[in-house]
Amino acid sequence: MDSLEAIKVSLRNNPNLNNEIRNKIFELIIIFHKKLPEVSLVRLNERLKRVKIGKIGKFERRGTYFYDIFKNEILFSANISGNYDLDNLFMKAILQMATSTDTFTGFNSDERLRALNLAYTEILANYLVGNEGDSDLEEEMLVTNLLSHIVGKDTMFNSYFTNNGEPIIKAMQDAEVGML
Repeated sequence: MDSLEAIKVSLRNNPNLNNEIRNKIFELIIIFHKKLPEVSLVRLNERLKRVKIGKIGKFERRGTYFYDIFKNEILFSANISGNYDLDNLFMKAILQMATSTDTFTGFNSDERLRALNLAYTEILANYLVGNEGDSDLEEEMLVTNLLSHIVGKDTMFNSYFTNNGEPIIKAMQDAEVGML
């Protein structure tokens, strides 16, 4: 069974999702796979078997959207104010599930890379599906784009999908950016 067929089965068997959400997620995964065929979908498939959709609590400060790694839950603010692109928000969740280690996503293996990781996730989601809405990370994406020229776009990409922030830190140290 190929990876997309396995994902379709996992989504179909997930009792936490309705058909509309299953179809939307699968549609976005097809786009993901077409544009980034070299990225393994194994971890994503495992996460999709049990992922839930929920709401961010009224008093929680997690933003408009948050992927809870530990609960494997995609959370949306109950009070979304502004114009947000749901495809973009779901694509960020897909990227985070695809790179989840059960304790962090992407290259966020080092807390110093947290903002960079969030912005890079946003950049990848924008590349994959665009963003017809608001973004909470405009400045962070600008800095991330600049840093990608210093550390190398391939280093950023490979670090993100192999969950290893060390090459980024090393490249910045070598460029005397002085992260330490």
